[in-house]
This record gives sequence, structure tokens and C-alpha cells, in this order.
Amino acid sequence: MGPHGTVFLRRKSPLYPYAYDEAVQKACSTLDIPHNESCYKLLAIQKWQQLTILVFDIFNDKYDVSTAHHKANLPVLLVDYGKRLSYVRVASPELQERINVHVANQHNFNGWDGELPYFEDQTGSAPPKYDNPRDTSML
Repeated sequence: MGPHGTVFLRRKSPLYPYAYDEAVQKACSTLDIPHNESCYKLLAIQKWQQLTILVFDIFNDKYDVSTAHHKANLPVLLVDYGKRLSYVRVASPELQERINVHVANQHNFNGWDGELPYFEDQTGSAPPKYDNPRDTSML
């Protein structure tokens, strides 16, 4: 299985107004990954006031939506697009854990009928609501 790619799109980044798929394609270009959908899959989008986080799988031909609500232990590559500087790095163990837990939670929260990519909006005054999770014991 391949790693998760994670894009941090900061509000002041020149890429911030891009469509999410375009930002992921830019990240794939930065990571020297071919631009075809068999190489990556956009999984989750988390929007905050100053930052949008995009998580995608890279070369994961073993992705199984039926078990994806269980945390995987995949490596994470971070592409951080800021206003002036952008960088690529292997995520710290803490960030890797947070990203893997987030992806599993999004699969759980969005239920069996949820469609990728999952979108979580954290910009409102109330947290997002999920009406039909896969496993309520995981909430």
C-alpha cells in the first residue's frame, strides 16, 4: 500500500483558490507522481478558517472502502503550500497518526453510503453533524 498524501493549503497560498482536485494534481506534480486517477484518490477534505487540508491515497491499489473506517498505519507525505514558501516532508509520527485517524473517522462518520471525497467544514459555529455513521461505538 502507498502512503497518504496530505496537502496543507494555507489561506494566503496562491493555490488556495484552486479547485481541490487541481491542488491535489499540483501536489502530485510536486511529488513526481503521474497525473492520472489510478495513481491517487482524494479521500478527505477538512476546511478551517485559515487552512484547508486535503488527504489523498497514493498508489494504494489495496484500498478497501468496506474496512477503511479502521485506522491504517500508512506513512504520510506532507505538501505544505504557504504564501511564499512551500515544502515537502515526511510527516512526523504525531501528524501521521492524526491523518490516519482522521481518514478512518471520516469513513466511519460518513456511513456506508458516503461518497469520496468526504468534506468536513470546521468554519461554522457548530461542529459538523453525521447522521448515519458506520459504527456508533467509534463516535
